Amino acid sequence: MKIDYITPIKKQLDEKMSESCFFYMTIGTPQETPRYYNFREFNTDTKILTIGSTQKQSLFFTVDLSGTDIDFIFAGDFWQQFKKYRTKFLQDNFKTIDTI
Repeated sequence: MKIDYITPIKKQLDEKMSESCFFYMTIGTPQETPRYYNFREFNTDTKILTIGSTQKQSLFFTVDLSGTDIDFIFAGDFWQQFKKYRTKFLQDNFKTIDTI
């Protein structure tokens, strides 16, 4: 059974993705589009998840999983779920940001 990584942190993801999208739409370059955001790291001690751009290392945000039952993240499983979430989020909320 696969772990649902998105539902317990969806509120945080929505907030952080919105901030990233507003930044991109205001002063971002094509390499800074949130469509390039992906799993970067999960610290099992602090339960902090880092999501970052695959194109620009300085673009990232963190999500606190300490209030969840998630103790470990399988990157491949998380990536599939996050990719689906990210695409839907952009299509629903920021239609001008390309998702392809």
